[in-house]
Amino acid sequence: MIYGIIDLIHSDPLYFSLKNDIDIKRESARDILNDIEHDKIDAGMVSLVSFLRSKLNLIKTGNIHTLNNTISTILVSNKNHLKKSMEIGVTSMTETTSFYLSLILKKMNIEFKFKKSDYIDSHNILKENDYALVIGDEALKTYSYKYNILMDIGHEFSRLYNLVPVYAVTASKYNLNKDEIAIINNGIKNSKNFIRKSIEKNRDKIRENVLEYYYKAIIYDYNFEVENTINFIRNSLLNNI
Repeated sequence: MIYGIIDLIHSDPLYFSLKNDIDIKRESARDILNDIEHDKIDAGMVSLVSFLRSKLNLIKTGNIHTLNNTISTILVSNKNHLKKSMEIGVTSMTETTSFYLSLILKKMNIEFKFKKSDYIDSHNILKENDYALVIGDEALKTYSYKYNILMDIGHEFSRLYNLVPVYAVTASKYNLNKDEIAIINNGIKNSKNFIRKSIEKNRDKIRENVLEYYYKAIIYDYNFEVENTINFIRNSLLNNI
């Protein structure tokens, strides 16, 4: 089995835990989705919203979620605070997080417009926009700079909807067998043993205290809370919310 794991810091402990047990391809969530659809890999983690818009099967195993605070999905600005009307720079990587933010802003009665940026970092997106939605590694780097962090998207989604924020799920064209799922689940179980290794790998780019907090927040297990969020987002997309 070839399994796709997203090439962002949040997946490092899982990668280290699994890399000796199965073949792994690390790339963007979008490329993983494309590789699954073109039979280049058997299964892998893809963006939740992208998955729900595809015809792939959900495999109830590895995923990326947190209980509430995510810290790597943030809305930032240089000087601005939340306003009644906002234009927000987003990237091609932020599809699921953008959808969460749209739900949050509608709940807050804030008018908004998303503007696609070619950049993925706060510094360059904020050259073009008053607000930036940044995720993943670039969001974690933002804590080293003096931007206004206006919102942790995961925290606000959890607070307003009483659901855990789920960002990626395991998808496949086919159903994996029990042994393949067991390998992934065992890797998830052992991934906590690789948090220190992941911190050491990334601390030249991200502050160590940020990484320590981050890896305590990230969860890979599939459970009923993850399923509740998947069903909620599926229904939201169907109802064009």
